[in-house]
Amino acid sequence: MSTGDDVAMKPASQPVAGEVPGAVVLTVVGPDATSFLQGQLANDVAGLSVGGVRRSLYLNHKGHALAEVMVVRRARDEYALVEEGGAAAWVKAEFERHVIFDEVRIAGPEPARLATLQGGSAGEGVGAVFARAFGAGAPEAERTLMLADGFAYPRRRSALGGYDVVSLTAPGGLPDLLAAGATLAAPAELERLRIEAGVALAPQDAGEGVLPQEAGLAGALSYRKGCYLGQEIMARIEARGNVKRALARVRLAGDPRHGSGSVGAGADAWRELRAAGRVVGRLGTVVEAGSEGFAALAVMRTDVSEGAPVTTANGVAVSVIG
Repeated sequence: MSTGDDVAMKPASQPVAGEVPGAVVLTVVGPDATSFLQGQLANDVAGLSVGGVRRSLYLNHKGHALAEVMVVRRARDEYALVEEGGAAAWVKAEFERHVIFDEVRIAGPEPARLATLQGGSAGEGVGAVFARAFGAGAPEAERTLMLADGFAYPRRRSALGGYDVVSLTAPGGLPDLLAAGATLAAPAELERLRIEAGVALAPQDAGEGVLPQEAGLAGALSYRKGCYLGQEIMARIEARGNVKRALARVRLAGDPRHGSGSVGAGADAWRELRAAGRVVGRLGTVVEAGSEGFAALAVMRTDVSEGAPVTTANGVAVSVIG
């Protein structure tokens, strides 16, 4: 589906660390916390042991990926849900709407400091930097390291992956990571690394009208657990094995958020992608990429002809690179 020269990913030469803005924590606690979350979230919560962590989506009844959380099982009947896409208040409201006879309490959202450490292509790895920062080995897959004021867990936000450190108090884990040898990265740089690695987030790169499989988010759901919101749609997709759109990395000649021309109604109308007179996709995260213009993730139709000119709704040229 490429319509332009592929641009090789350029991971930082040394591990980088930066703060991810907007993170909050919801706490779900009570004797029915596990069964309640198992019926609300798309991934398997009941399979988490204490100290475990798992990424999960929150779907609507149509199966659209409207939000995602990192689910940390802090105790037998207590979970911390880390959300960074601005959807936490909505998720909490949906949870509360579905509490009927469940013995469960939902607290928050509480602001958090979320620092991320992501790998470099040379020199020592993220594990060594992490261990020096916190005096303990880096947590393995789906396991947390409990810290004095929070917790850390593996989280891929770049081609080489890394770790997130969540704290409920200032200054959080970022100063420790920088003192341990990581290079400071601004939020925009972290977003660029994530885009180059093709790592989507919900709702930023999904949202209303977008299925998890179309946005590369199928790893944040389970096809084998019991009933949950949107589960019937997920089972149907698994059985049929096909979707008409897929996640793509794109380059843009200009900032689509400030392009010229009419984009129609709606604050997000600029996200619409067009080719040959029809809508072929939707832009997600967009970030400035220096001399390369702007980089973005997009959910695009898989039947777009190679070489077909693609533009945003307001006329910015788009090159699909993978």
